[in-house]
Amino acid sequence: MSTIDTLRRSKLRDDERIKELFKEAESRHFNPQEFSRFLSLAPECKEREAVAKEIIEAEFPVVSKTVKQVFSLYPYPKFHELPLDKCIRDVSYVSVYATHSMMLNDPDWFRDKLLIWLKTILQSFDYPAREELDPTVAATKPQLPFPEITAHADTLNPKGRRSIYETYARLIKNYQEVLSPKAFDMIRPHLQLAVDILSSD
Repeated sequence: MSTIDTLRRSKLRDDERIKELFKEAESRHFNPQEFSRFLSLAPECKEREAVAKEIIEAEFPVVSKTVKQVFSLYPYPKFHELPLDKCIRDVSYVSVYATHSMMLNDPDWFRDKLLIWLKTILQSFDYPAREELDPTVAATKPQLPFPEITAHADTLNPKGRRSIYETYARLIKNYQEVLSPKAFDMIRPHLQLAVDILSSD
């Protein structure tokens, strides 16, 4: 279950000016001018604005690291066309929308704007199961961090859900390694909502 209350609605979303601002920045992070507009409309969100900027700085290396870890476990290139580009795109979208959700303090918006739609898309594909390596080959490869994520993923059915869960659970852990404790605490529930919805039945 998610650690965030998806029934809570942010008052920020009710402001037409803020709604329009987030619509203009759909699928991408805010630019400096948009951050300034956001703070002029919601000065009480200064801390959330600072966290969003911290996430933006960390995002590309975190997303790249996450995708690299997942591709070392699941043989996407054998089954899908341009899998690396598509995976980076999808994980980046989740990171962007989670950041916007954190800024709005509005998980309903995140769920309705992206997650339900993306879940339908992702679960329509036949994702491969984790590739079991020959023990002698596996012994020569460096061990990935967070083996508990892979262990839990291996329990999920259908098998196509496993790599989805693994991807977004690893995204959380990789962000935890680079964000300040305060920033991670503020973004974590929104990222966890993505894990819960995208890998659910």
